[in-house]
Amino acid sequence: MDIIGKTIRNEFMEIYARERMDHITVKALCAAVPVARTTFYARYRNVDDVLEEVEDGLLSGLAEVTERISGGDLPTMDFGPFLDETLWFIKANWADFHALLVDQPDLRFIAKWKDAIKANFAHRYPAARMHPNWNLLAEMAASAAIGAYSRPPASSSRARAGCGCRCRPTSSSIPKACS
Repeated sequence: MDIIGKTIRNEFMEIYARERMDHITVKALCAAVPVARTTFYARYRNVDDVLEEVEDGLLSGLAEVTERISGGDLPTMDFGPFLDETLWFIKANWADFHALLVDQPDLRFIAKWKDAIKANFAHRYPAARMHPNWNLLAEMAASAAIGAYSRPPASSSRARAGCGCRCRPTSSSIPKACS
């Protein structure tokens, strides 16, 4: 991604974290960057294209972690390093994950991520697909994983001070769940 595209994307995510998607306009985004609308339209059709680029970038990053750790062999993959690397990736991109999962839950992103988790689950445990409640089990596993990753990572700056949205820090090092 070029510097202009990255700047548009970063500014979009800052705005997305605090404003409803239907209130984000190309005009306001371009003014905030600043960039000419013709430059924006040379890269994107609308602000939803920017959001989808962010979603796809995060999901590609998660897929790269899976591929790197598994070497393409999910059934025999060492799960510990996989979880460590996944958490590291989420921590490194926490502001975007928080915006898409907590600040303004992006149902399209969540559905895409759940589909990826379910596909990996099916590859790792192929016999599980024979279970009569396979779809329910896979949905529960994917939802639980995303729910767990929706909490601020313990070492993130948002976790130390509350996540910065509507979370309240507690006396312990673990913040209360986002509301």
